[in-house]
Order: sequence, then C-alpha cells, then structure tokens
Amino acid sequence: MYRSIAVGAGGTGSWQALSWSVEEAERTGSRLVLVHVCEPGSPLDRGDTEPAPAEVELVDPGLARALISVRARLGGRRAVLKVYSGDPATRLVDASTGAGLLVIGAGGGDRTVRQIVRHALCPVVIVRPGAAGTTDRTDRVVVGVDRSVAGRMALEFAAGFADQHRLPLTAVHVVEPGREGRSPERIGPADGPEFLAGVLQPWTAKYPGLAITPVVLPGPVADALIQAGHGAPLLVVGDKRRGAVGRIRTGDVPLTVTMDAPCPVAVVPIDQREEVPW
Repeated sequence: MYRSIAVGAGGTGSWQALSWSVEEAERTGSRLVLVHVCEPGSPLDRGDTEPAPAEVELVDPGLARALISVRARLGGRRAVLKVYSGDPATRLVDASTGAGLLVIGAGGGDRTVRQIVRHALCPVVIVRPGAAGTTDRTDRVVVGVDRSVAGRMALEFAAGFADQHRLPLTAVHVVEPGREGRSPERIGPADGPEFLAGVLQPWTAKYPGLAITPVVLPGPVADALIQAGHGAPLLVVGDKRRGAVGRIRTGDVPLTVTMDAPCPVAVVPIDQREEVPW
C-alpha cells in the first residue's frame, strides 16, 4: 500500500503511534522510519541523522530500546532511526516528503498536531493515547465522503486500507439539514443514497471482496463523523486545505475530528505528492 511509513518517535504520546505504525509496517511490508526530533544542542544533535543504537542508548535509553525492538520485529533493513533538531512540527512535515504515510501521537500539543495536519504532504494518522487499544472496537473502517476532491481521495485511501486489512468499510455522507433550507425530513435520495451509490461503484468494482456499507447522517459534519467512527480501528477524512477564511466560514472538520475522535484518525490531503523510497 505504501513503501515507507514515517512515525514521530520519542515525544510525548508517541509510543502509541509507534505501536500502531509497527503493526501497519508489519502488515504491509513497508519500511518504517522513526523520526526523533531533539532539542538543539542535545548530544544527539551532532549532524549525523542516523546515529547507532549505542549512541542513542547513552542519551535516550527508551528510544534505543524502541529501535532495537522494532528492528527485531521488522528486520534491520526495514527500520531506521533519523534524528533531527528543531521544531517538531516542521521536522515531521519535512519527514512527510516522500513518505507514503506519516503517523504521529496526539500528545505533542494541539499546535504541533494542527501544523502537521495542515501542511503534511502525505496522509497523516493521529493516534491518541488509548485509541489503538480501546475495548469498544467495531472492526470496521469509517470514511467521510462528500462531493469534493478531498472526499474522493479519502475514500480511495480508506478503501485500500480496508481491503488490505480485510475489514468492512462504512462510507458516511453527512448532510447538514440547516444548509440550503433543508429540514431532516427533506433530505432526499439525491442528497445521499444516490450520490453514495455512484461514488462507491468504482471501489466495489476494484475491491470485489470488500464489504462497503453506505450511510447517510444528518450534520454537523464533524460531530456525525466522530460519532460514526466511535470504536473504529481507523476513521478517514479528507482535507481540502482551505485557507483561514474558509475554515472560519464552515469549520475545520479535519482538525475537529482529529482533536475529538477517540479512535485513530487518518487525514488525507488533496495535494499528496508522489511517494519516493527513503
């Protein structure tokens, strides 16, 4: 599905993200790049972006043990540690260049998550503490689908992920009753069922073994998606990459879902770049 996965490693809340990314790399055969951002002047800040485990052990024993454990599980050639200094958000956005997937924890603070979600050049999975191990799992991937390019890209990612993991997919289209004077009783087939049937057809053809359930829900969009994704192994949303005015006018759905959903969330940008090997 992707040749390389980059994961933020060593920061607050990053161990859940690392656990999620290791499982994903193992399942997909991807190469895993552990990205550790240290403070400028740290003993690890020596200009060598790939220090040996013995060097890391002297400064950050936990990180060194994590690297050794990941290499033992995936194989030495499929796991690499890269160390940078500076602003974590900037460095992780840089790491998204050429990666097929970027995985981060939500413990680094809202600003860091916000910057990464808005500027990463590949899909970003945000794993909140406890989200990956919730006991209220539904074992179905959930994706928000709308009429935008971002919605179609989210569906493409979600369908591939669900098929790879042999999980059913629930495609959710949210209609806000307040828009265009609609009331809940006036939401008709063209607002949801007919639209979903058309947009899902290519993916049912591409993945004949994938069970896709279309669902139409009343808005608000972010609230409906969060509710639909409760307990899911992954909730996927597209990011239109709108400016500040657009976000103020209609709300920042990807960021709201990222901050409030109790399950892992994948945000798929509309400006994905071609993946290149590390």
